[in-house]
Amino acid sequence: MPRIITNLALLGTLTQACQRDWDALDRRIHHQHEIHNRHAKRAEVAYPPVLSDVESILVNSFDNKSISDWSYYYTHGDHLGSHNKSMAEWTAQKWKEAGFDAWLEEFPIWYTYPEHSSLTLIRPDGSRHKANLVEDVLAEDDTSSYPNLIPAYHAMSASGNVTAEYVYVGRGTRADFKVLKDAGIELKGKIALANYGGIYRGTKVKNAQDNGMVGCVIYTDPLDDGEITEANGYKAYPHGPARNPSSIQRGSVRFSSLYSGDPTTVGWASSPDSPRGDVAPYNPSIPSIPISMKDALPLLTAISGHGVTAKEANRSGWVGGFKNMTYDSGPAPGALINIDHLMNGSIAPVWDVIGVINGTNEDEVVVVGNHRDAWVIGGAADPNSGSAIMIEMANAFGKLLKKGWKPRRTIIFGSWDAEEFGLQGSTEWVETHLPWLQSHAVAYLNIDVGVSGPRTSFSGSGEIQSFVIDQFKKILFPAGHWGDEFKTLYDMWYNVTKGTVSPLGSGSDYASFYQNGIACIDFGSDGGRKDPIYHYHSNYDSYAWMSSFGDPDFKLHTAMGQALSLILYHIADDTLIPWDLPRAAEVLTTYLTELNKTVVSNLPPPSSSNTTTTTLDLTPLASSLSTFSTAASTIASLARTAQTFNDTTLLAVINTKFRDFSRGLASVGGLPGRETFKNVVSAPGIDNGYGADVWPGVTDSVNKGDWEEAREWVEKSARAVERAAVVLGVGGVEGGKGV
Repeated sequence: MPRIITNLALLGTLTQACQRDWDALDRRIHHQHEIHNRHAKRAEVAYPPVLSDVESILVNSFDNKSISDWSYYYTHGDHLGSHNKSMAEWTAQKWKEAGFDAWLEEFPIWYTYPEHSSLTLIRPDGSRHKANLVEDVLAEDDTSSYPNLIPAYHAMSASGNVTAEYVYVGRGTRADFKVLKDAGIELKGKIALANYGGIYRGTKVKNAQDNGMVGCVIYTDPLDDGEITEANGYKAYPHGPARNPSSIQRGSVRFSSLYSGDPTTVGWASSPDSPRGDVAPYNPSIPSIPISMKDALPLLTAISGHGVTAKEANRSGWVGGFKNMTYDSGPAPGALINIDHLMNGSIAPVWDVIGVINGTNEDEVVVVGNHRDAWVIGGAADPNSGSAIMIEMANAFGKLLKKGWKPRRTIIFGSWDAEEFGLQGSTEWVETHLPWLQSHAVAYLNIDVGVSGPRTSFSGSGEIQSFVIDQFKKILFPAGHWGDEFKTLYDMWYNVTKGTVSPLGSGSDYASFYQNGIACIDFGSDGGRKDPIYHYHSNYDSYAWMSSFGDPDFKLHTAMGQALSLILYHIADDTLIPWDLPRAAEVLTTYLTELNKTVVSNLPPPSSSNTTTTTLDLTPLASSLSTFSTAASTIASLARTAQTFNDTTLLAVINTKFRDFSRGLASVGGLPGRETFKNVVSAPGIDNGYGADVWPGVTDSVNKGDWEEAREWVEKSARAVERAAVVLGVGGVEGGKGV
């Protein structure tokens, strides 16, 4: 026992200094950059899983038929951001019926909607083809014929009426544009035609804008549908699992790697009397429109045989999946596109729903959330698979409450609005409550697309990963779903990921929490190359699709909800916050290896005319990681001792440090050129928009060739890691030196 007292004294002496550090700090794929945190081999899992009494209550409270009912409600009404107050009120009422308090919080945000929008192909012979900017009506899909259908558009697009020649730019990456420029293709004054995939849609538009182009059209190509295409003999939805040719992917084209939240209040909370900034630095200045594969085919055909050939381009993703299509770049003389697009922008109210289960420890809070808004009437997968799960999970915890249970830590449920416009509802809520969150939040758990297919995955902070994987081992994978070899959710997860957990980038509501130094996970499941095609951001992301192809009996929804409930329960109620700090150290070290590869690949080649050697010394970051690893091992050992002796005082101090150490990883002032992204460990890549770059301050600088800035961010990142080590109990930054 004397050893425990001595260690407790050591930890206690650091608490005030760490608190000063935290007070100095400021504060969201789907397509994640796979950084390689691996379990060496698949773990053996007890079958059937053994659950505690409380775990059994939670797991057995989930009913797939009830989830189907919640899904049906959410998918049969307009719930675009700022259109869904009645759904917000319904959600709050359901949470109240579960047994805890709930209310709406309103935020005025920048809102965009098209007054009118059209796209017309003008062929060299004068004939025209007008794109249909809404999907076909299907008798088998009731919401496809709703009178208030939302047209396909890009939120945050600029307005414009332009007629110009157009150029096919592949995926629209910087490298794709370089191929065209190197070939002498004139881009200025032309319209870009890009296929979806590879990078975030807004980055495609920005790349077109940066190359002097006057508009951008983005379409869905069969290339992204794997084996499940009509060309391979599969019938299209609603008669089969292939993509319906009229499906259109809506979405925001804001510059997502530069900011999250309301573009008129970047860096501060939006309120009725907020000052409003200029949106120009954060959104495109050229118009853009999404179209279907059916309407893309005439555009590609009209420029066939002109410009750069696909073979000459030699770019991944350049050649799509259309049969007998050459995918030449154009332009073709006389082949024009007219974009006539008028976007209305204004300030409009949106509504977050907040529910609270009070805990016995008012200083520790766990937040779980999902957004409610959708681009379409349906949104059965995105986001309402998560929304339906959240209702059922509220009822499951309500059963515990009725038995007299009260969690150790307060639980907050969040149903966010206006996520699709740019994570606006969650970001404005975080910015409004930031000082309180920085001193109270243990973790944020995000479920967005809970189910769009059977393949489970998650991204998350290093310290939370081992624990989440352990909860997967307790959940039965639905029998008969995609093969009986998957007994548990863990079996499916490992089959999909081989033990890899990706870092957090952006693209959903975890972003504002994570970028302010709060531990996070983003949890969901999607489809693979042999699964039914999910009509992402399309009018066919509907209850009819989900109940026919995505999850016909809603048992995948049930399994995902059961897993999230156990994750939430244990973080909220375990005596010791279930973090694995040695695992966090391993993850950060793995990210350093990835950074080193990035540095090496970007070093300029030796030149006889330049005797100056460009180098980047990563030793300060490696040294800080060694310090952090030592701190992680020490506090993990203390935690085991505290649990063994049930030392409540020591457990309380360790929990405080588990809660707060990640605050040290958020940099004051933000990353270079993007103030709302502060986490030095990972952030959305500048060039891809959603997927994560690790050690982003360094990576951003290296990628743009600014080696002096890169050296500065090696030092800043090292100090951030050292500060996190100080919070855990091992010094490394004298006087709590800031980042």
